[in-house]
Amino acid sequence: MTNQLLEIKSLTVKYNGERNIIENINMSIGHKEIIGIVGESGSGKTTLIRSIINLLSSGGKIVSGEIIFNGEDLRKYRKNKWKTIRGNEICMIFQDAGSFLNPIQKIGVQFVESIQSHIDISKQEAIKKAEETLIKMNFNDSSRIMDSYPFQLSGGMKQRVGIAMALAMEPKLILADESTSALDVITQAQVINELIELRNSFDTSIIIVTHNIGCAAYMADRIMVMNHGKIVEFGLKEDVITNPQEDYTKNLLNSIPELEGC
Repeated sequence: MTNQLLEIKSLTVKYNGERNIIENINMSIGHKEIIGIVGESGSGKTTLIRSIINLLSSGGKIVSGEIIFNGEDLRKYRKNKWKTIRGNEICMIFQDAGSFLNPIQKIGVQFVESIQSHIDISKQEAIKKAEETLIKMNFNDSSRIMDSYPFQLSGGMKQRVGIAMALAMEPKLILADESTSALDVITQAQVINELIELRNSFDTSIIIVTHNIGCAAYMADRIMVMNHGKIVEFGLKEDVITNPQEDYTKNLLNSIPELEGC
């Protein structure tokens, strides 16, 4: 039996029947591992992680390959099965997570409904869990946030709320798609450190998509570099950062003045 949480084998995705957007992708992630996927816009990073959770944009189709999660092929899952796994065991944090909030409902109502839709707990227990998670996202005034409407929060605050709603379920696998890029540097560091703590405290693995290779170097165990829908380099972060083998990776490293935490 494999000790990998997720295995992707020969995955190829097309949009609208045209050229391959990602082609013959092979990768795996172990339990409590963090993988950073880096590359320029259009390299296929987001398509890859959307394929994992069956949320490809309109026109997108997996044409070949396997996605094995906990020993089961996700491509064989039906709609009802996805309802039980998405959010509970696998969650995705989007670049604009805050935009998914309902503008006419208070944060607390949405947060509690989200928790209770995945976990069989009382309303009071859900409120407590929501407030505790908001505190972890550096909302010391969590009660006020719960009583606010989305329009009363800044864009960065809404993004942190969206991230908190995903993390509250303590999923086995988190897929983060540029989820901190819209945040200020200090808040980015807080969110990233909370993700790392979640990995350390629970049996959680993380795949983070980022254009910032410095961010990947800060938090990932391994780094995967993508270009034109293919993996051009994949290895331990120390090897990729200090001894890159591909010119494309070297160019990414040279494009930033200094590697820093994100």
